[in-house]
Amino acid sequence: MSATVSTNPWTRATENSGFLDYIDTTLRGCGQVIFMDNPLTGLLNFVAMFWGAYASGSSPAVAWGSLIATFVSTATAYALGVDLDKRKMGLYGYNGMLVGCGIPTFLAATPMMWGFLVVGAAASTVVMLAVANVFSTWKTPALTFPFVLTTWLVMLAAYAFPTLPITGLGHAALSHAPVVAHAAMGPVEVVRASLVSVAQVFFVNSPMAGFIFLVALVVESRWAAGLAFGGALIAVLCAMLFGADTGAIKDGLWGFSAVLTAVGVGCVFMNVGTKTLIYAGFATVVTVVVQAAMNVTLGTLGVPTFTFPFVLTAWLFLLAQRNFDSKTN
Repeated sequence: MSATVSTNPWTRATENSGFLDYIDTTLRGCGQVIFMDNPLTGLLNFVAMFWGAYASGSSPAVAWGSLIATFVSTATAYALGVDLDKRKMGLYGYNGMLVGCGIPTFLAATPMMWGFLVVGAAASTVVMLAVANVFSTWKTPALTFPFVLTTWLVMLAAYAFPTLPITGLGHAALSHAPVVAHAAMGPVEVVRASLVSVAQVFFVNSPMAGFIFLVALVVESRWAAGLAFGGALIAVLCAMLFGADTGAIKDGLWGFSAVLTAVGVGCVFMNVGTKTLIYAGFATVVTVVVQAAMNVTLGTLGVPTFTFPFVLTAWLFLLAQRNFDSKTN
């Protein structure tokens, strides 16, 4: 039997070039941040990152950190000789990318920070392997927990190392009754906040970047794009209903975990259908509540929640669905 020859020019090129194969794997790692195994999605994600960093006046270090960290975490997977199929899908790159976004967001861009970023990106691949091995017992995905755990450790270490100046972390404090600025938001502001929520998955505060991220999702899955925006919209409306700080809502800080929950539960790990969409919508609402609880809990340590509300909610909802009568909804 003759070998199958790909008709896709890019695929043929990657098959004939180790360098292009590495670039392809790296781009797929960027796409896998929101579950997309597609190099064009990853490329558009990087475009959105740099747009958000420069056009909107955000820190360029976040964009460059994301690029460097994705290359490093992917290279680490190559060096460790991990499973070829999973590596080529970019599954060992997305956590590294998020580490590369998170560290420059909260720490000053010093040489020491860049050193920690590189080490953290490489470590995220090892953490990914460890977490995946543990959770394989329950046939549950690691999701973004390797990024969360790795970046938490770096953030906490920064409190002990004066060579890692902290620029964006809140002071550790006990919980107290909230005093927030709450104001009505019109339809345009709600849509803008939803787009920013999508962008904040990548630590970017830009509605245009959020739009580009959605376009990147459409390249691979219209369902994923629709659920991402729908999850963001639900989170924004819930945060408004619950009386959350309006400034934080507009900055997308109540929606980014919900975006991942909506896509993961709604079309990635469960079959798309009416019941699944309702279930994903409920999981999205729960994610907002979990985030509030995590904000209070982790505020005592002075570290952000990152995407842990998504991770915890998705784990619970995906484990629970095994007891359903049918996974086909």
